[in-house]
Amino acid sequence: MSILELLGEMRSHGGKARTTGLSDDVIHQFSEHDERLPTAIREAHAAFRQLIDDEPILLAMDEVDQVAAIQEGYVNFYAEDAVNPYVSLAGNGPWIVTLKGAVLYDTGGYGMLGFGHCPEKVLESMNQRHVMANIMSPNLSQKYLVELLRKEIGHTRGECPFDRFLCVNSGSESVTVGARLSDINAKIMTDPGGRYANQETRILSLKGSFHGRTQRPAQFSDSTRQNYCKHMASFRDDDKLITVEPNDVEQLKQVFAWAETNKIFFEAFFFEPVMGEGNPGLAITPEFYAEARRLTKEHGSLMLVDSIQAGLRAQGVLSIVDYPGFQDQEAPDMETYSK
Repeated sequence: MSILELLGEMRSHGGKARTTGLSDDVIHQFSEHDERLPTAIREAHAAFRQLIDDEPILLAMDEVDQVAAIQEGYVNFYAEDAVNPYVSLAGNGPWIVTLKGAVLYDTGGYGMLGFGHCPEKVLESMNQRHVMANIMSPNLSQKYLVELLRKEIGHTRGECPFDRFLCVNSGSESVTVGARLSDINAKIMTDPGGRYANQETRILSLKGSFHGRTQRPAQFSDSTRQNYCKHMASFRDDDKLITVEPNDVEQLKQVFAWAETNKIFFEAFFFEPVMGEGNPGLAITPEFYAEARRLTKEHGSLMLVDSIQAGLRAQGVLSIVDYPGFQDQEAPDMETYSK
């Protein structure tokens, strides 16, 4: 059967589809130039045939009902209109094939999707036999990872500016570790005998910032703060977050001057090099970064650049230290990566 015939069988089965996808003409055109598309279609059709036996009731439903039935047991913390209106069945590269036989071209690039769906090279590497070793069990993979990171981070400036790396399980956890380190610094600075002894501490981020949904990353996140303050006592009673407009150098100076005048110590300044959920795609300028680096060092605050949602897709490099216009800038105290 041709790939269009395979899709036709899927489309003719069961209830109404909501997502129609690309036209057959477009599918045919691209299938002649990108083998990943027919591969995704054949994999989807094979899965579909298996589901005829395994999930006959689900296949008979309208697509809207399929989506609801599949996620019935889950709590989704995103807005309802942010949930995709289809059931993804197979994918390869930028191509997705739905349970109803629609073909979609996915350029989201979010997280691991920067490599596309089912990236062959990544899967080949992951599917090798590995010793399951964490940091308590020395393993050669740890050496190789650090060597690769040091080769990538700072490759435009001749050397990696970071001394050590810390591996955790998620992006939010990495920001949590960064916040833990800034918390330690805040205690040193504000303890008796410290530079800011007995002074009040605050935290600083950008308007529209997003750093995660766990406790301390969420405290640094302006984009979700209003909703959290409305529903959560721990946020309602916490007014430590100060925000500045992205790339507003004068406002940044004013905020640090206000802190000095009012005997406030900024524990840390967290910001995204290219913003994610709160203001997708807005990039920090080299001028703003340079002033942030100067002020945080002068003030004794830690500066964390949260590159988790920026990833490789923003500039084609992993770290802000290799962004165009940033190669001569002093590195942040910490930078987070994930996905």
